[in-house]
Amino acid sequence: MKKPLLALGLLVLAVGIGFLVAWGLLYTMIAVLPPFRPEDDETLREFIPAALTYLTWGTTTLIVFIVGLRRLRRRTWSHVAPSEALDTR
Repeated sequence: MKKPLLALGLLVLAVGIGFLVAWGLLYTMIAVLPPFRPEDDETLREFIPAALTYLTWGTTTLIVFIVGLRRLRRRTWSHVAPSEALDTR
């Protein structure tokens, strides 16, 4: 039960970090891009920043989750000798 809870906690942390990175990107794009106008509604000028933000959120979440899982596995198996880890009995 401990491992699934650790993985779930790691997933929540990864989603939170991804959200913060995406939020930072969004505010950077708002500062750099020209102001949004009503005639830009439903155009690529509206959709591209949103798509980049969601892509950043998903990518960051995936990277943080995978790196975290690898660190958890390494820490979990660090007490086992390499010869014991290969034993399939």
